[in-house]
This record gives sequence, C-alpha cells and structure tokens, in this order.
Amino acid sequence: MPRPLLGVLLLLVAALIWGGAFVPQKLTVVALPPLLATAVRFALAAPLALLLAAPRLRRRPVDGGEGGQGQLLVPLALGVILFLAYTTQTAALALIPVARVSLITGLYAVFVPFLAPLFGLPRPKALHWIGAVIAMVGLGLLVAPGGEGALAAPLGVGDLLVLVHALFGALHVLVVSRGGRRIDPFVLNAQQLSVLLMLSAPIALAVDGVAHLATLDVRTLLAFGYLSVLSTVVAFTCQIAGQRHASAPAAAVVMLLETPVGVLGAVVFFNEAMAPMQWIGAGVLFGGVVLSLMAELRRPRHLGAAPPATTDDRPRLSDR
Repeated sequence: MPRPLLGVLLLLVAALIWGGAFVPQKLTVVALPPLLATAVRFALAAPLALLLAAPRLRRRPVDGGEGGQGQLLVPLALGVILFLAYTTQTAALALIPVARVSLITGLYAVFVPFLAPLFGLPRPKALHWIGAVIAMVGLGLLVAPGGEGALAAPLGVGDLLVLVHALFGALHVLVVSRGGRRIDPFVLNAQQLSVLLMLSAPIALAVDGVAHLATLDVRTLLAFGYLSVLSTVVAFTCQIAGQRHASAPAAAVVMLLETPVGVLGAVVFFNEAMAPMQWIGAGVLFGGVVLSLMAELRRPRHLGAAPPATTDDRPRLSDR
C-alpha cells in the first residue's frame, strides 16, 4: 500500500472515532464539571498509552540529530496544546448542543493551511486548497440560516470557546507534522497525554474536588471508556502515525470528516434536527475530503515520509 494512502486511511480512522466522541463527551459534561470530566478522561487514557508505549520507550529516535531536547519539547508542546483544546471544547459542550460544537470544530481545517508556513512546512498545493475550499463550503451550508433547533440559536460564549478549540486543534496538527515524525507514535502519544494529565488533574481537583465522582452511572462510565480508549489512545496514535505520511493541510481536511459524523450522532442520540440544506452541506464537505485524498495520492512519496534515518540510528527490521 502506498504510504500516502496508508497515512490517509489512518487519519480517516481517527476522524471517524473523534466524530463519534461528541456524544459520549456530552454525556460526561452532563455528569461532571468540565474540568473534572477532562481530568478523568485523561487519567484513564494516559496509563493505557504508557503501557502500550513501554516496549518502545528505550528505543532511540529515528533521527539522532535532535537528541533528547527534541524528544522533550515536542510532547511538552503537544500536551499543553491539547490541555487548552480540550478544556475549551469540554466547557463549550456544557453550554451549547453537540451539533453546534461539532460544526464549529471543523473550522480548524481553515486555520491549518494559513499557519503551515509559520512552522516551516510546505505550502499546500492547488488541489489541497480546492479540497479545503469545497469542504468549507459544505461546512457553511451546515451552519447556514434556516437551520433548526440548536443550529438556529444566536452565537454566544460557547461558540467562541469552540472557535478557540479549533485554533488549538490546528496548532496540534501542525506541531505533529513539524516535530512528531521522528518520534514513535505510541511513545509520542503517551508523552503528550502524560503532560496533559499533569496539567489537568491538579486544576480539576482544586476547582471541582472529587465529590462528583460518586454520582457516576454506568452510561457515563461507558462514555468515559469510549473517550479514553478509542478517542484518546487509539485515535491520537492513528493521527500521529498517519501524519508521518500525509501533509498537514491534507490531514486537516481528511480529519474534517469528524464534523458530519458528530452531527449525525447529535441527530440520532439528542434529536438535534437539521434542515435538508444542512444534509447537502455534509455531502459537499465529503466531496472536499475526496479531493484532498486525490491530492495526497498525486503528491510525491518523499514529501509525506519522515526524514531519512542516519546510518547509526536507522531502526533494525526486528524493531519494526
């Protein structure tokens, strides 16, 4: 299988999992305060990620030129970004409906191409831009006037929080593309989640305490299970591995598929109705994703691959 196609498939898996995460995430913020809900999620996910990464932690990075400093700065930056991203998104879910959060979250695909040159990444090709524009047209149709229920509500603080979340989401994609390709995906995910947990747990305990944890029911525990195992451990590992072979602009557009999946979950589980034009918008958005896939398949293979290994640091076949 061509590496760009493998990267895209891994990103699609992550997008589908994240699209399905809006519903359980909403259930957790109904049961717990936002900060505590975030801390519980990552308190469950971080140990599992560390367990999966343990056999790989002693391996040297593929590129020996960055040394230990690069191995620390990248996960530290990603952990801080994720803490801010999930704090704002979880707080927004406590204020506005799932469909609205899902739709505005998709705006991170717009930020990525504009911010990419600031990270020393290649500018997107024409087909990337066309795919992104078409995807954003679809997103615009999803939030167009004439929507029903939650989508017809005026903009508010919750919408601003999701917009900030989208910005941090774009930064996460770009940092992974810029600095995460030389680090094993399992290791990098475990490191960023550990940083996130160290930031979120003390703040949540200081602000919310632990009394709310005694009220959790089975449905909420299952929601935390989905968020911790699938949405955090599996999806982030797929994202990091996928971005080793896909450009940042393409990754952003492909992962934009989480938006219509999240809206579908809102319609099915929370009866958040959508007008016919908004369903058309979901189809247009999917068309933009398809164009992005075409751009990846036409892109030279070396542009999506990780930097070449040095002779001394190249992994042995037995290590793969």
